[in-house]
Amino acid sequence: MKTLKLRLIAFIAVLATVAACSVDGGDNTCMYSAQMSTTAVTGPDTTPINTPITLNVTFRVGNDCGVFNRFLETNGYPKQVVALVDYPGCDCEDTPTATATKPYTFTANAAGTYELRFLIDTNLFITKTITVTTE
Repeated sequence: MKTLKLRLIAFIAVLATVAACSVDGGDNTCMYSAQMSTTAVTGPDTTPINTPITLNVTFRVGNDCGVFNRFLETNGYPKQVVALVDYPGCDCEDTPTATATKPYTFTANAAGTYELRFLIDTNLFITKTITVTTE
C-alpha cells in the first residue's frame, strides 16, 4: 500500500510538471536584451561645470524588433558606455547594417578632463574626451 501511494504521488507530480511546461501554452513571448556596438559619437568637447551636454551616439541594431532601452555605464573614469537594446518579438528580420542614434547626456560637477569610452567590440572603444571648465 505504501508503494502504491508513492507511485500515485510521483504520477501526480509528473502530470503537474508536464502541464506546467506545456509547449502550446499560448505564451509566444520572445524577449532578450543585448549590448550593441557603437559606430559613431558626435557632440561638443567642452562644457562648464554642472552644465549638461548631449552626445549623439549611433549604435547597431541587430534586427527590426530592436528597441533602445538605455545606456549602461561604469562608475569612475575613464567611463565605459554601451547601448542596451531590447529585442521583443519572435518574428524579426535580421538587419545587420541597421543603426539607431540616441542622445547620451554628460554632466560633470568638477573641472577637469573626462574620458568616455563607447564600446565598439570587446576591448575596442570610440573615445570621447570632454574638457570641463570652471566657467
